[in-house]
Amino acid sequence: MADSEFDRDQKQVELQKYRDLVLATIDYFIDNKEIHIKTADFDSVEHYKSLRKQTEEHFEKRRLTRLKQWFRDLTENQVETGDLKFNKYLQHKTKYDIDIFHSYFQRVDKIIEKGKIASENQFHDINIMVDQLCQNEPAENDRIEKLNRLLEDYEQRKSRKNKKPTA
Repeated sequence: MADSEFDRDQKQVELQKYRDLVLATIDYFIDNKEIHIKTADFDSVEHYKSLRKQTEEHFEKRRLTRLKQWFRDLTENQVETGDLKFNKYLQHKTKYDIDIFHSYFQRVDKIIEKGKIASENQFHDINIMVDQLCQNEPAENDRIEKLNRLLEDYEQRKSRKNKKPTA
């Protein structure tokens, strides 16, 4: 009984953490006027405000997996662009000792260790890393080649899987 109570408490802590992180990320987008989009059909500020409401709903319904996925999706561009001020903003706003780039680099390292890309998300992570490495000076050619081989292998396995046998 004590274990399930501990698990429930742990989940509550995680729920609060990811709710706070998602809300802080949404606030960052709302506060960053440079990235606002407003057309006849779409207003990014209103969109983010609706995401705030949905985030609270996911929190209340204890949807930890959803909040974690939203955080990953919402921070993807900041990781891709190396937006270091965003990471500092998250730390300051939430008081969590978080490094969005650390988990990204860990994910990439695990994929390299396994020597195989197993999902679209992993494929995307490796693609981002290759793009980043290609922009670095000096270029890490060995690492780029290794990552490109992983990407190529994944694409080949996926295309073989998607090919329909001809009758």
